[in-house]
Amino acid sequence: MKQQDFKDLLEREELNKSAIADKMYPETKYARTTLSAKLAGRKSGNGLARLTDDDLKKGWEVLKDLADDILSKAPEEEK
Repeated sequence: MKQQDFKDLLEREELNKSAIADKMYPETKYARTTLSAKLAGRKSGNGLARLTDDDLKKGWEVLKDLADDILSKAPEEEK
C-alpha cells in the first residue's frame, strides 16, 4: 500500500480515524494524535513524524479487517 493511498482512504468521511488509530497503535495512549501527526508530517522530537512501512502494514490490516467484516454482512443475492 502506498502512503498516499492510505491517506486518501482515511480522508473518507465514513471512516473513523480514532478507531483505526486505536487498532493500529493499541499500546499507545494517544493513538489518534500519533496517527494524525504521521499523516500530516508534523514536527516530532528532532524530526518529522512520518508513516513507516510498519505503519502502512498495520493500517492495511485494520482496513482489510474492516472491509472483510462489511462484506461478510452484505445481503445475499437472490438466485
